[in-house]
Amino acid sequence: MPSDARTFYTYPTTFGPITIGSNGTAVTAVILGESSLPGLRKPCALTTQAANEIMEYLAGKRTAFTVPCKLAGTAFQQQVWRAVANIPYGQTRTARDLAETLGAPDSFRAVGAALKKCPTPLLVPIHRVVSATGKPLGSGQAAAVARALLHLEAPAHS
Repeated sequence: MPSDARTFYTYPTTFGPITIGSNGTAVTAVILGESSLPGLRKPCALTTQAANEIMEYLAGKRTAFTVPCKLAGTAFQQQVWRAVANIPYGQTRTARDLAETLGAPDSFRAVGAALKKCPTPLLVPIHRVVSATGKPLGSGQAAAVARALLHLEAPAHS
């Protein structure tokens, strides 16, 4: 694939700026905030589609994403991200639940590490993975964003 196919662009959202990267055939990164990624800083059809879907989600008008994604990671990380992508809107799981789903119940810490490495949060709903007490994982801004997203999805199961 030619290097000029890689683009990224920062879009405004209700959660602040989100930078979305593409390799020309799929979305490869979603970063909360303004950031530089490999390639040209310019919007393309894929980054704009992802931004529109994210804005629809944040407005409560979308529960799933259709934009194609290509996630770079280890085989285990990819397994974890696929399992997270299967968590239904408005529901949560713990890292231990995911580890059991993957057939490796003692790997819950590795599941947590894989979540932190996910290159496309929001599109892969890592915010739906919570602690054993039901609180968002992480700290600071990441936990605040996860809390807000879980609140956004709350009407789906209330």
